[in-house]
Amino acid sequence: MQGSTGHEPGPEGLVPDAQERGVRRAYGEIAEAYEAFFPSLQRYEGRVERFLAETVTPGARVLDMGCGPGLLTRALPPDVEVVGLDLSPEMLEVARRGRPGGTYRPHSYREPIPGEEGRFGVALAVGCLDFCEDLPRALGHLARALAPGGRLLFTVLERRPGLEAHEEASWRLPEADPPVTLYFWSFAFVAQALEGVGLVPVRYQHAPGWLRLMDERVMHFGWWDVMRTGSDKSGRLAGSQTP
Repeated sequence: MQGSTGHEPGPEGLVPDAQERGVRRAYGEIAEAYEAFFPSLQRYEGRVERFLAETVTPGARVLDMGCGPGLLTRALPPDVEVVGLDLSPEMLEVARRGRPGGTYRPHSYREPIPGEEGRFGVALAVGCLDFCEDLPRALGHLARALAPGGRLLFTVLERRPGLEAHEEASWRLPEADPPVTLYFWSFAFVAQALEGVGLVPVRYQHAPGWLRLMDERVMHFGWWDVMRTGSDKSGRLAGSQTP
């Protein structure tokens, strides 16, 4: 594991394809049981529901990156178009059963979101970027999928000196096959990455994310609610308060 020396984790020396295979296999194996475990695994405390209630309007298009079994968007009104993307075909099948009107496709967070998916007014990337070795690139893909003024709620495991189990830049999880790595990013690095891809913070929290089963330790996320800047068809800057 890399130590908390001030350097950020990065792609050097990694084999991303093996990382993806490990993530895909691990989540595929638990897909059918995930929903039963979800209440004990997650510690989201209504943050996703509040974000969706604030941002989703009738007829909205919502992107759920790393959607898993689709639990976060399953209860949205029927007129809301949900597009869920995930590495695991097994998770996508569970998501389809839960919301038959949704669109669910295999996709890697490392790759651009296909242009044929169109633009979205709202997007989620909750829990899935824990495995991403190149955060700025992944955020860039998400930014380009948002319409001007669109909102994204995403999480990262946040590296914080003095917070136990969050001081290292990465963790290797050898129990996965192939082994996978979790990445921890500093607040400053994430803020810089957002600026580079045209995403402006609306709200931020450092708060619980998920429960590590091996020792029942709650892992903490940086919760980022951000807006895409840019010009709409009128030329007005997205997010501007000027009438």
